[in-house]
Amino acid sequence: MAPADDAPSYTVRPFRPGDAADVSALFHAAVHRTGARHYAPEQLVAWSPRPPDPARFVVRSGDGRLALVIVDARDRVVAYGDLERDGHLDLLYCHPDHGGRGLASRLCDALEEQARAWKVPFLFVEASEAARPVFERRGYATEERRDFRVGGRIGGVAIHNYRMTRCP
Repeated sequence: MAPADDAPSYTVRPFRPGDAADVSALFHAAVHRTGARHYAPEQLVAWSPRPPDPARFVVRSGDGRLALVIVDARDRVVAYGDLERDGHLDLLYCHPDHGGRGLASRLCDALEEQARAWKVPFLFVEASEAARPVFERRGYATEERRDFRVGGRIGGVAIHNYRMTRCP
């Protein structure tokens, strides 16, 4: 079946410094809207009290990692992922308005392809509750639940994620 004429078209491409503000907003929206199904409001605020400084993403993209985005037909960033040279898939976020369309899988395909080119022996992630099923479907094994604290309040706010691994 051919896609509908009004179906959005998406392209995976390398992150560009001009994407940083969109990635920052996307990150914050994903944490608060997608994360709301799995985490309490105080956990979401501790995780992302405001959109991060866009310069953070520019700096990260220059440290040797592969940073990719998915853009829509108007070149607006709708998903972001990055892979460090040691096999750490550090960030994988999709804007909630574009969820359920296989974008996280497309980013993982591209990042895992690069991991194979780099001859990375295994991949690892710290997956949120929302991301865990995406990685499980891709064959990542859960090694442990990680409980920790985040946020600026004294003692922080308890939150958790999952360390998951797989061979590329």
